[in-house]
Amino acid sequence: MDASLAIRSDGTAEKSFDLRLPASGFESSALACGQPLIISAGHAPGSFRVEHYGVKVASGHLSGPAINLLVFDTIFTAVPPLSDEDIVNAVSEAVLACNPHLICVEITLADDDLAKRLLETGAIERSGERLIVRPESFFQQARSWLGSVPSSYPEVSTLTNGAVHPQRPPKPAGRVYSRFIPWLNAQLGFHVADIEADLPHFHRWMNDPRVAAIWEDSGDLSYHRDFIAGRLADPRTLPLIGTIGSVPFGYFELYWAKEDRIGPHYEVDGYDRGWHVAIGEDDFRGKAFVSAWLPSLMHYMFLADPRTRRIVGEPIHHHVQQIRNLDRSGFAKVKHIQFPHKKALLVMLLRERFFMDRLLLPDLTGLSTADGQPVLGSLARGA
Repeated sequence: MDASLAIRSDGTAEKSFDLRLPASGFESSALACGQPLIISAGHAPGSFRVEHYGVKVASGHLSGPAINLLVFDTIFTAVPPLSDEDIVNAVSEAVLACNPHLICVEITLADDDLAKRLLETGAIERSGERLIVRPESFFQQARSWLGSVPSSYPEVSTLTNGAVHPQRPPKPAGRVYSRFIPWLNAQLGFHVADIEADLPHFHRWMNDPRVAAIWEDSGDLSYHRDFIAGRLADPRTLPLIGTIGSVPFGYFELYWAKEDRIGPHYEVDGYDRGWHVAIGEDDFRGKAFVSAWLPSLMHYMFLADPRTRRIVGEPIHHHVQQIRNLDRSGFAKVKHIQFPHKKALLVMLLRERFFMDRLLLPDLTGLSTADGQPVLGSLARGA
């Protein structure tokens, strides 16, 4: 079940619909604010409230002659690291993530200085006399999902195995991305692999016959300890563990394409990034889960460095299901390439395609809640 608030989308003032939110509340900005902000429907019709550590930090309602204005009635003095920008962005995320059919949302703020700060980041925009939130701009606000705004590491060329590429920044540690998934009602996260904490499940995953058939990296604990340590030491790679509701479910290996084996096979840019995946837990397979982790992983790579314009992949050419998932997620099929160990299909996702087509919001047509309603967060795209 979900709670509903009345609202109207931009450009359709004559047609109203319900703004859907999870009945238990939408959890936003977990990394930026320590404890997630909870956005839920208020007691009065058309109202909402925002809580942090169980304390109300904001409230608002939907108003205006066409009932299309998102109004913040109160935003209480925040305690660091929570800011009033975090509160507005959390509500914007809840609205756009649970109602992806919205082209934009009009917003009104009593605090002109707050509006100025949000305008400077691109979280909101001016459209004539109005302030609006557009998903293609809003979902590039890194702090909401990364916990901070990453700085662009200085661009200094270096040489690795004959490839000239930008020097890579130091590896992050701990959790690097968190996003609430409305249709799972759970937080999805990625954290940098920790040898001691993650070795047991990583070892089990790599020895699973389904994973081993693709990765060919089965072995004993010592081998897998060295595997993770090697990836952590290599400036080219970033080994991540995916979690849903704090349960580890898969291994995700990111790499910079310029100095990777894929680099010589196309006109590679210095900030192109690629990835490999191993889903280790059978309970986390299927459409609802791949539609959560796949666009979220792409989101993280685009947010981690704004200079990343393209994400590439190299699935083995006969992995039909993976290629189908990539196709649905906006990846273009470029060409087949031959590696010593496999024939692969080079696929590519453009930054512009990802954000302009709102690919963070997947098409979950066919999935429904226990009471038969369409799941929250599905953006139907047709055939």
